[in-house]
Amino acid sequence: MNFPEMPVRANLFDASALLKVFSDEPGSDRVREYFNSHSPTKYTTPFCFYETLNLLKSKWRYRNELTHQQYSDSCFKLMAWYRAATRFGSDKELTEPSVLFSVLDLVKRHGLDVSDAFQIQSVKTGYFSCLINESSTLLVTADQGLAAAATAEGIKTWYVFGEPIPPD
Repeated sequence: MNFPEMPVRANLFDASALLKVFSDEPGSDRVREYFNSHSPTKYTTPFCFYETLNLLKSKWRYRNELTHQQYSDSCFKLMAWYRAATRFGSDKELTEPSVLFSVLDLVKRHGLDVSDAFQIQSVKTGYFSCLINESSTLLVTADQGLAAAATAEGIKTWYVFGEPIPPD
């Protein structure tokens, strides 16, 4: 049996990174390159999925940065990817009391919103939390505050504007 030479890891893409994958904006090229050419295991939280849909709507409806066709195409691609990415694994349930209390603790300690804190909690205790060492989940974000909080929590993080593309 042949095993891969490089460790395989999961990549959690937050809404700021997903927006760069599914629409054009500063940083899109490098995030899209990483998304398309690195680890096949990519996922996001339900919060980030819906947040990305809302950001796409904002780019189309309120900021006039997307045509209706671009908006529709971006939403379709995001939804198709999300469906495929979540088919085999499920995330933690935010409303479960132990998860909610942990998320609220992260909100308080790092000044995060609930969605960002849930991402950190998902990496720490979610479906892919069993991955360790070189295979530990990588949080991909364009949010500097989230990157700093995740790093402080011991999570591998790629802040897409401040760091080189990580190797697999």
